[in-house]
Amino acid sequence: MEVRGTRKDEVERVITLINKVFRGERGDLPHTMEREFPLLLCEGNRDNMRIIEEEEEICSVINFLPKIIAIEGTSILTASIGAVCTHPDYRGRGYSSLILKDAEDRMREMGVRICLISGTRSLYTRWGAGRVKNSMRYRVPSKGKKLPWRIREYRREDLPSLKRIYNSQSTRYIREERDFELLIDSGTFPFGDTSYYRCVMEDQEGVRGYIILKRTPEGVIVKEAGGKRVEIFKSLSYLAHELKIEEINYILPSEERVPAGYMGEEEYLQGTLKIIDAAGFVEDLRPYFRQCAGKEADSFNIIEAGEGYRLTLENEVLKISSHDELLKVIFEKSNTGSTGGKMNKFLDMVFPLPFPWTENLNYQ
Repeated sequence: MEVRGTRKDEVERVITLINKVFRGERGDLPHTMEREFPLLLCEGNRDNMRIIEEEEEICSVINFLPKIIAIEGTSILTASIGAVCTHPDYRGRGYSSLILKDAEDRMREMGVRICLISGTRSLYTRWGAGRVKNSMRYRVPSKGKKLPWRIREYRREDLPSLKRIYNSQSTRYIREERDFELLIDSGTFPFGDTSYYRCVMEDQEGVRGYIILKRTPEGVIVKEAGGKRVEIFKSLSYLAHELKIEEINYILPSEERVPAGYMGEEEYLQGTLKIIDAAGFVEDLRPYFRQCAGKEADSFNIIEAGEGYRLTLENEVLKISSHDELLKVIFEKSNTGSTGGKMNKFLDMVFPLPFPWTENLNYQ
């Protein structure tokens, strides 16, 4: 048995196994995983397509994609895990847990600070990943009110405008040169009973915003949107009317301001998260902490202590009993057990951490 990265001549075999599990075993859907997730499942990412090979059979696969996320302009390296599967003939042998550990070791070597996992199954929670409620769901009702701009379907020539609008956000995934072009097609690839609608908001001065909707039997939700928030909400009301539906769901970070009159509901961030390197996580985000709390941020650290953590600020120490509790402090502003004093004030200033909705076009 060997745990390693995928060789160039094995990429197609790995993708065949992934399609067999995620499309063939889930209703005999078309085998299109590589078209839906082209950054994750491709030759250029094959070193991060980790496999277990036994008797010349690729029997287990885990894939991760390193990407930089900007937090209020401060960069941190993350990785998204997806398409984790085992050949049906090799299940029940603990291979997924084994290969997950291999992926974690590789991520640490690369400087990945936090891992985002598309699933919530016990495999990931046993590994230490947890869920966080750091988002708000807004149900935007249908209204046919006329808008001072028009809404039309997205065209390829709109791409430079969409890039400009997206890149104006201080908290976002950093998309490389061709990422947006690939993701706007792959991230809206229809399969099964899921479809998408891509549109832009435009006036005489050009494109002023964009909206990408995802439609399933459960309803319609915003996959991604860019532009002025109040204009997006007004456009969603109009679109709901045009699409003859009661409402459109729009999920935003919990601390983001929305137009008056909208009451949100607490929502989990999609999937699960795990902080891979707590000390590196703090060091990379120190510029963000300084923006929020000034020079006092220089003395803040998170130290791993067995299964728990110690948060330190000057001479104050806050003990955190588990990774799950640490996630809640960072992403939910849960200061359980806070020492008060400077630590409490500091945590209030820097957390919850601004974070993009993960099921956007970068969902890989």
